[in-house]
Amino acid sequence: MHFRIPPFFPPYAVLVLVIAYAIGSLWLGLSRLDAIAELTAANARNRAAMHDVEALSAAVADIETAGRGFALTADESYLEPLERGRRQIPILLSALRDRMRDDAVELGLIEELVPLVAEHTTSVLAGIERKRNIPDQPYQPAFGGGGKERSAEIRRIFVALEAREQDEIGQVRQTFDKAIAGIRRGLYFMAGVTLLLVVALFMAVRRLRSFIPEAPGALSGSTVDIAAGESPAAKDAGVGTLLHDALLRARLAAASTPAESSHGKHLRSLIVAMEQALGAHSVAYGQDETPAGAHGVARAMSILADAYSKANGLKIKTTIDQSASVQDLQKAFLIFRSAEWALEVITVRKRTGGVTLTITGSKGQILLKIEALTDDPKLPVTLTPKETEEANALRQGIVAMAGTFIVDEGPAGFSLALTVPADS
Repeated sequence: MHFRIPPFFPPYAVLVLVIAYAIGSLWLGLSRLDAIAELTAANARNRAAMHDVEALSAAVADIETAGRGFALTADESYLEPLERGRRQIPILLSALRDRMRDDAVELGLIEELVPLVAEHTTSVLAGIERKRNIPDQPYQPAFGGGGKERSAEIRRIFVALEAREQDEIGQVRQTFDKAIAGIRRGLYFMAGVTLLLVVALFMAVRRLRSFIPEAPGALSGSTVDIAAGESPAAKDAGVGTLLHDALLRARLAAASTPAESSHGKHLRSLIVAMEQALGAHSVAYGQDETPAGAHGVARAMSILADAYSKANGLKIKTTIDQSASVQDLQKAFLIFRSAEWALEVITVRKRTGGVTLTITGSKGQILLKIEALTDDPKLPVTLTPKETEEANALRQGIVAMAGTFIVDEGPAGFSLALTVPADS
């Protein structure tokens, strides 16, 4: 059972859904980032306010401690923390007013604290002056009436402010944890929706591709239609090439297998069947059994070079000796297939530039040479296992005919040099 997009659901609707999902994800992500940033800023404000409250409490305590110490000892060193506290209190009160501007309760506590701190500071300063003017005056702990009550009220306000700030910090922390949990759930949900959209998009692309006709190319599978357009029979030249390739491999396997064995007998019967198939193919299409034999080796190399040359791509530069003639169909096939294999290896590693193809016949031999430089000289040519296996089969066939098959996978390019004895 295959999952398919319903016919009433157009493929372009998937693209619309993807765009809408992308916009929604962006909006949701930005809104969550804004929420996290707002919570972080609120937490920073609360902690800063908490720090200022603690600093204000310490400054008031410094003033009170300095006043008591000076009253007991008349030591001027106690006046330094007092002066420091007097300088810090106005600054801290102003900062707390700004931070608590939006909280009426806390702002009211600050406004209530201001006169109490002022009175408390004035009382301490009065006690210090009294001690300086009348050194023998006995120590008075409260420095006047209402001192204890005022100190207790100041401490109560500080405790209330610290408690409220701690409570707000805890609330922000809880809200932050809930926001993180929501983001985590949202990520799981978005991952699931993304997976569904990817599947839907894949199905939509498959449907759209079904409406796009495939452009015919010069290359078809692992063979080249070297006589395309020459005759109707040439349209099936690849079948003869495949049959010859299979026959070559069967003969090589039979040569290394004992004839008396069951496998050897099976190979011989297979060879006979393929020879009959090649004969039937030749009769059915009224042509030679191999593309090379259809026009001669020289003509076949020319057509093969034209098939692999591209207007804006590779340029196959040929040097063809028209006297290079082969009558043996198996030998002609090996020469043609070797050249085709080399061009296949080159085209997957080189997109533009020149490739030289030379075939000559002299001194009783036919020489085929194909050379090309890679597009990137830093990347050496390395044959794939399939390419190596095909090269080994061709090499064995050439060697069986007393020829040579040499492949050079150099650091700067690729070359094939093939020699076979000419027909006697």
